[in-house]
Amino acid sequence: MYNSDLPSRAELPTSQQLRKSTFIAAIASLVILITVVLPSEYSIDPTGIGRAMGLTQMGEIKAQLAEEAAADAKAAAMPLSQPQVVTQPTPIQQPTPIAANPPAIAPSNINPALQNRTDQLSITLAPGQGTEVKMVMKAGAQANFSWTANGSILNYDTHGDGGGQSVSYEK
Repeated sequence: MYNSDLPSRAELPTSQQLRKSTFIAAIASLVILITVVLPSEYSIDPTGIGRAMGLTQMGEIKAQLAEEAAADAKAAAMPLSQPQVVTQPTPIQQPTPIAANPPAIAPSNINPALQNRTDQLSITLAPGQGTEVKMVMKAGAQANFSWTANGSILNYDTHGDGGGQSVSYEK
């Protein structure tokens, strides 16, 4: 298809003009590399311009995400042992309020058998599978618990449901 005329020799750039254009393009690409690419991609900011423009923070976040991905890949490559969820609820005695004139005999409503109660629960999950572990407690009661995952990763959400309300205990 013929859309335009061929340029004449006078219209073509000379060798000197080509060298000059190439040199200017190389300098421009080097400036862009130092001021934009290095701070935003690798968190390397030799000039300080990247931090002023907010690009260094992007590089820091990208490096952190890469570290987390490497840790996840390493954890996924490890042979999985059987995941185990262990709960150890232990009710804690509420402090007795101090009155100005304490009664001669203070009633004790805490069952000593439940004071040091320990439970252990083991659950084996397939990859991608989840479960919910619930503990029924009276209002105001407290429990100490711990989770283990035998070297695996464990995601959990601690919350309370009662009386139509839901309370999250995430920190």
